[in-house]
Amino acid sequence: MLKIANTTKNESGDNIMDTDCIGHTNFRRFIVLSRSRTGSNMLISFLNSHSNVHAKGEIFNRLNGRNYKEIFAKVYAQQPFHIKARGFKIFYSHPLDDKSDDVWDNLISMDNLWVIHLKRRNILRTLISRKIAGLQDVWSVSSDKSKINDRNKTIVFTVEKLNKGFEQTKEWENSGDEKFKKHPLISVYYEDLVNNPEGTFGNITDFLDVKYEPPKTILRKQNPERLRDLVTNYSELKKAFSGTQWQEFFEE
Repeated sequence: MLKIANTTKNESGDNIMDTDCIGHTNFRRFIVLSRSRTGSNMLISFLNSHSNVHAKGEIFNRLNGRNYKEIFAKVYAQQPFHIKARGFKIFYSHPLDDKSDDVWDNLISMDNLWVIHLKRRNILRTLISRKIAGLQDVWSVSSDKSKINDRNKTIVFTVEKLNKGFEQTKEWENSGDEKFKKHPLISVYYEDLVNNPEGTFGNITDFLDVKYEPPKTILRKQNPERLRDLVTNYSELKKAFSGTQWQEFFEE
């Protein structure tokens, strides 16, 4: 879709085209589907480093009385011609202040929606990161900032709490795959973004049908320490989950 530009006159009486009125709707609409602490901030920064991609953050975190249809209309509105893919990230639990399925029903019903399903293979790392971030109230760290304060960085889990976190995350992941099974969907893992950013981002740019550009970010990993150095009762938990389906999360 091409919107005809408005024209105004400058001081010399010449017509000037208002380029902000020129755009198109023939871009690839996408979402980054995930939960917290899976590298979603890093992935969004990778996407926004691409010259043809525009990615928003958690626009459906809370509705705060807004009409969800207006939010969709705005985020997927006409874009400048250089934007070939436009989207946002959404967590499984969003919106936090709306228990209806309106937002999700709208997404599922979209004919032209591409889904980047971001996961983390080691869910234990996800849960540790979430708890530390909550204690410190630090959700992302860039390379130009000083080292994270190590205060409140060691934590404790009960077996019951950890098991519930494992099960909930897996349930969310499986439900996400099921909800969007009729949509183009690519599963992306945090570990691959960190260990092979170029190759993994290349798969994403292919998926979004944009040319490859090397990903860039100023964000850095917040908790690079060993698991046993972050969790006070790590040995106890490792023993408790030995022989279970979650045993692999404790293998460093």
